[in-house]
Amino acid sequence: MVKDTAERKKDSIPAIDSCGVFLPYLIIPFRLKSAKVLFRFLRTVVRDFFWLQFSVKWHFKTIPILDVSHPLDDLIPFTPGKVQIYLNFTNFWIRPMTFLFRRIGIKKALPYCTEYLSLIEQAYSGAARVYRFCMTTTNRPDYKADKAFKMIHALDPHLLCVPSLHVSIVVLASVYYAEVFKHDDFTQEEREFYTEELKEGARHIIESVLYIKQHSVNCIPAAMYMMLYVLKDRFTISAGVDIINSLFTDDETLSEQTKQEVRAHIHFMFERLLLEGAHENDWTIPVKRWLQSYARSKKAVLPIDHLPLT
Repeated sequence: MVKDTAERKKDSIPAIDSCGVFLPYLIIPFRLKSAKVLFRFLRTVVRDFFWLQFSVKWHFKTIPILDVSHPLDDLIPFTPGKVQIYLNFTNFWIRPMTFLFRRIGIKKALPYCTEYLSLIEQAYSGAARVYRFCMTTTNRPDYKADKAFKMIHALDPHLLCVPSLHVSIVVLASVYYAEVFKHDDFTQEEREFYTEELKEGARHIIESVLYIKQHSVNCIPAAMYMMLYVLKDRFTISAGVDIINSLFTDDETLSEQTKQEVRAHIHFMFERLLLEGAHENDWTIPVKRWLQSYARSKKAVLPIDHLPLT
């Protein structure tokens, strides 16, 4: 009886996933403080994500490119049906802003949304410090059988894999709003419901980057490691471990052995970055060191061994 009552309460809570993405476009650009942050965010995304990799693709710039594929990637089957989960990435991080504007009003929600955009901008600009040191790619199938994959291949030259911004931004969104939901505007049931909704949504998107071969298992640990610095006290090592442990838990495609091997490798990589970065103030240094080490292990002839790490 108690369980049935709890289930009915959850059913009555409107999901964040039911929110649209249009409302923030009508609010954020037209408030001075948020407009400044939005401009900085858009400038960073254009400069440090799109232009950076297209400038290398079109040979305007020369940056070493390392294939960071791992044999474990081959154990995860290419699954085109997961592409819509992958493409939900942008809506996933925008919808919580719509939800917050509607739920607590523009005045109370705007500072949260402004800080949120600022954190995402920091993730893009921080990741670009690694990309400028060495770009990274993986073995992505040349699959263009539908519009979704045609769009992905047209807009993404696939040169910015480590750290994965897809992974880092969905982790950022789920962790940031979990803190927002702890405030008095939300009941205990709502906090639990919305935190779990975003956590599960983030997990499915992280899994999708492996299923559609946009990333390797090697791309995930650096993304979570970066979040320890971007989110600071909001995101902990144990929270990162929990995310890794949750991957593929309800998946019926992979064998239990494959799931365990994938999670074990991501754990190992995450711990390696933590140990090597223990005495560093700059999170990019252990990531760059790993890129140097991985290039040597693959006998890739790249000039990154001679590049400064800072």
